[in-house]
Amino acid sequence: DVLEVKGTILQRNFDELKNGAETNLKSRISKLKRKCERLSSIQAKNAVMELAYWYQLQFLLGIKFILEKSFDFIIRLQTRKSRKSLNAIKEKISALAANRQSIISSRCAFQFQEFEYVKKVVTDLNPLIAGAIGENLVQKELEKLSDTYVLFNDFSLVFEKPIYNKKENDRIFSIQIDHLLVTNAGIFIIETKNWSKESIARPDFRSPIKQIQRSSFAMFVILNHSEQGASRILRKHHWGEKKLPIWNIVAMINNKPKEEFKYVTIKKLKELNGYIDSFEPIFDDSEVSRIAEYLRKL
Repeated sequence: DVLEVKGTILQRNFDELKNGAETNLKSRISKLKRKCERLSSIQAKNAVMELAYWYQLQFLLGIKFILEKSFDFIIRLQTRKSRKSLNAIKEKISALAANRQSIISSRCAFQFQEFEYVKKVVTDLNPLIAGAIGENLVQKELEKLSDTYVLFNDFSLVFEKPIYNKKENDRIFSIQIDHLLVTNAGIFIIETKNWSKESIARPDFRSPIKQIQRSSFAMFVILNHSEQGASRILRKHHWGEKKLPIWNIVAMINNKPKEEFKYVTIKKLKELNGYIDSFEPIFDDSEVSRIAEYLRKL
């Protein structure tokens, strides 16, 4: 666009220059023509004067002939510099128009690379972002429950001595739980998944059921088989030593599988609080506080 504006200005200047040169050259030829007509009509007083007029007339006719025959060449010569600038602009515009896409691609190559990099980063982060959004939604939902409940978000433990799960032949060195909720009915381990229907159907995705069962086993051992566990936290009962129950929930933000699974309950976000509140309380508020304090120290 900039070159076309510049080209329009150069074209106008060239046309003005050419028209001026043509007008001047035509005027010069007209003057020579009138001089020739005047010389040819003069009556010489003697032979010498007649010969002089004849030579002068031939000279002027020769100049007039040369100017008429070389008219276009003279105009081109006088407008050469302006025409050269104009043609250069026209050639550049033609080249840009003919190679528009390749020039744009070349000029924007760095920006395109940046966009591709950003796109790749965002695409790679999509699962992480979706997970963070899901965990935030579940956290806000759980915070609507009773004020006596205690919620731990992103609860993680590393064990100096791994916990051995004989049934699964698995040594557990660490666990990470999205949400750990201490209530009057026991402890709820909640794993959050913000998955689409397609993700739920993919067999290569890690099973949240196995993930939460692994964490649940480790927590059950710590809370019920440790010397510092339930026996030290909970009030004594005349029937015997009480157990600290652990309930496992996979909270799905939008979609959930139709199937049901052992030891783990699948609930959508809107079903989560109703399900938790449906459990009968078995601990008083002081026991809830002691359980939460024990977990906090862990």
